[in-house]
Amino acid sequence: PRDLFFMIDFDETGAFVQPVDERGAAAAPPGDHFGGPVREVLETLALLERQHRFQIDWTGSEDRTYLDGNAHLVTQLARCGNVVDARCRPIAFSDAPARIVCRITPGEPLLTAEMLLAENGRLLDDFRILGREHALHGDTVYRIPPMGRHAAEIPWFASSFLPTDLEKYLSLLFSAFDGISVHYQDYTVVREGAKPTRPTLVFERVDPENALFLRISPTLPGLDADFFDSYDVSRIAFVNEIEQRITIRDVVHDAVYDGYDDVLKRLKKLKRRVEGPSEFFQEGNLLILQEALAGAFLRSELPHLLTRFDLLGAERLRTYNIRAAAPRLNLALSHGIDFLEGDASLNIEGETLPLFSALAEYRKNAYIPLSDGSQAIVSKAYMEKLERLFIKRRKKVRLSFFDLPLAAEMIDEKTSEAGIEKSREIFAGFNDIHRTEPPVPRLDAVLREYQKQGCQWLSYLHRHGLGGCLADDMGLGKTLQAIAMLSTVYPGQRLPSLIIMPKSLLFNWENELARFNPDLTCYTYHGLHRDAAALDEPQLILTTYAMVRNDIEQFRERAFYYVILDESQAIKNPNTQVSKAVMLLDARHRLALSGTPIENNLGELYALFRFLNPAMFGSLKRFNKHYAAPIQKDDDKEVLKELRRKVYPFILRRLKKDVLQDLPDKIEQTLYVEMSDAQQRIYEDRRRFFHESIRSKIARDGIRKSQFFILQALMELRQIAAVPESRTDGQVLSPKRELVLEQIEEVVANRHKVLVFANFIHALECVAEDLNRAGIDYLLMTGATRDRKALVERFQRDDACKVFLMTLKTGGVGLNLTAADYIFIFDPWWNRAAENQAVDRTHRIGQDKTVFSYRLIARGTIEEKILALQQQKSELFDNIISSDGAGIKSLSEADVAFILGDADHR
Repeated sequence: PRDLFFMIDFDETGAFVQPVDERGAAAAPPGDHFGGPVREVLETLALLERQHRFQIDWTGSEDRTYLDGNAHLVTQLARCGNVVDARCRPIAFSDAPARIVCRITPGEPLLTAEMLLAENGRLLDDFRILGREHALHGDTVYRIPPMGRHAAEIPWFASSFLPTDLEKYLSLLFSAFDGISVHYQDYTVVREGAKPTRPTLVFERVDPENALFLRISPTLPGLDADFFDSYDVSRIAFVNEIEQRITIRDVVHDAVYDGYDDVLKRLKKLKRRVEGPSEFFQEGNLLILQEALAGAFLRSELPHLLTRFDLLGAERLRTYNIRAAAPRLNLALSHGIDFLEGDASLNIEGETLPLFSALAEYRKNAYIPLSDGSQAIVSKAYMEKLERLFIKRRKKVRLSFFDLPLAAEMIDEKTSEAGIEKSREIFAGFNDIHRTEPPVPRLDAVLREYQKQGCQWLSYLHRHGLGGCLADDMGLGKTLQAIAMLSTVYPGQRLPSLIIMPKSLLFNWENELARFNPDLTCYTYHGLHRDAAALDEPQLILTTYAMVRNDIEQFRERAFYYVILDESQAIKNPNTQVSKAVMLLDARHRLALSGTPIENNLGELYALFRFLNPAMFGSLKRFNKHYAAPIQKDDDKEVLKELRRKVYPFILRRLKKDVLQDLPDKIEQTLYVEMSDAQQRIYEDRRRFFHESIRSKIARDGIRKSQFFILQALMELRQIAAVPESRTDGQVLSPKRELVLEQIEEVVANRHKVLVFANFIHALECVAEDLNRAGIDYLLMTGATRDRKALVERFQRDDACKVFLMTLKTGGVGLNLTAADYIFIFDPWWNRAAENQAVDRTHRIGQDKTVFSYRLIARGTIEEKILALQQQKSELFDNIISSDGAGIKSLSEADVAFILGDADHR
């Protein structure tokens, strides 16, 4: 029909649809005059109108047909082709799915939330909700995940609020909408199982006739009873600042309902035994108890309920001889090696009780009886904190050195002892590290400002015998800072230091040491020819986690000055043999290096600090009881805050964005990889064959006529060095894959994007296979890729897509990929200009981050030879190959001998 249109318009109730003519005037055509999709829509409108006649509508909507709750009607409209807006402009329907995103931006002093429409990587701020499953932006309707019955309220959540209200805001957001996404800094959002609320007795007031007003409400850590009573909360959000994770859980109130029923049963039984005013009245979840019943309930029933209920408003119960007490902690401690030990007591309402006697009474009764017959109700969080901090040791109490700052907040300044003061000074010194003179190591490098600060922090830990984790973002120079610290230790120290790392990093440590401080003597303990006797000679010993696990008897009988774990997440599981082995090492000082110290759970934090500072947490059982369970199962915000403060001084983490002012626009580094034994055998066989064959061919035909054969030899050796899978039907795997995957996993975990360039398509396919197994979203572009623009747009705009794999020929020219700030060149190109061109895909106008570029080189191969030509004989190199894959210009017999000679040929 040329003169019939379906107009989508809005009023205060929401979006509605109306048949109109070409002038926009309302029309009511009979459905049987039309066919196809238009007839379907007209019939649906008629049906909805008939249903509406039998409903009472208080909105004054003039019998309009609203799209809210009628997603099928939008689907029918999409097939019509005659849908317009209020100004009769055509409306299109996109096949591409979209979603609603809540972007929360930190500010001072408020957080600001925006509601955006995410479509093909774009974030659009000017959109309107059509119903529960569709949104309109401009002249296009997008399909969105079902948002639930509150979809029309989405604009209300564009607001500002205090950071302390973030969990409340997110809880309301996820309770209101089913398909919402949240972007908040670098936090990830995960959904877990249901979370039971805890029943809480809220003592609201005691009236002039001593009647007690008692409310039974649900609570959770950080979300009080008033929050649950004021809002319809079906999901709660827990913000974990340590793991940078937002956990969403459904709320169940079964324990609250059961608790309410239990209280009613107790009151009904109790009222039959009480003399005097003993009635109680119900108003929803509010109970009003007359004086006699209230007194009996508090004396006989409250103690039993305290183990299951939280308590609020206990300070209003003095009328009934129940006191809400604020204990004072008294300490008299002396300083030990890892612990402070002595006496501790609690002062409660003027009475002094030994600490563990008070804790025993609390565990038994959930309150503390006083000598005058009254009951002291104390803070549950306070008593649990005492249990976390203090350990009973015979008749004394023991406090870990690492818990002193937390205990200091609970004691009176006047009770401090000399032993406590000594420990206090150490912790206070962390605040003044930046004022100390940085160590001046002998290095062939100029440290950046943040690296100097890192050295100051390492020096402070060293001076006080404390372990720490340097957790800087990848590329910020953790290895250099560790070498700088070791350069202040040696040659003055006689004991050697042991540096443990993944096998893929051995050569890179060797190169970094040779580059920055060649005076440091080192021995690499690895492989079949490792020599235990050589462990006593050098200052530094480089080895792998596997070697420490296999040869722990050799290592545990030696004393080391430092044990340094690089990529320390290798010990994240405390039950593995590797984790147990490093705990057996004898070291005066301990240090960890890791860009991702915690990848999955708090157990990894325990494993790390069990190595760094064993006295910090005690046993795994104790850590799980006092930290892991309250945080991960109960979402206890106070315990999380306490844990963060406890480990904070001993983890130094700088993100790339935090130190941009200290970084150049581009940083390049070469990562060396050792060939596997099988790969090396294949490579050497072919190298010797080509070396002899080319020498014979040149002697017979001359250098000019041998060029094509030389090019073939170079290409095959490059292929074996980079991707031996292509020459062995996948039987021999490239060690580069392990290294590049380790690096990508760290970069992606820290919310960066990555480009991977390779010359051989098979290499990209192998990396893609590894990324699939690791669950990392990626894109692949080769010469066969047609819609390059769509891939580039998705990579640039989609936060979920982290890695872009591409060949030089498809990705090296004409693309703008500034979303990435890390680049890995899997197999190098012999023309350095081609590499630079690839790097410039991201290092160009629009890039606001430093770009880190890593070139992977197989050691002892043609790759290392060509790299040497690039660095030492640029003129010769330019004469050999003009561009990647191009013919050889000129090559002398000496050049061939250099390139195809054995690894020791110079």
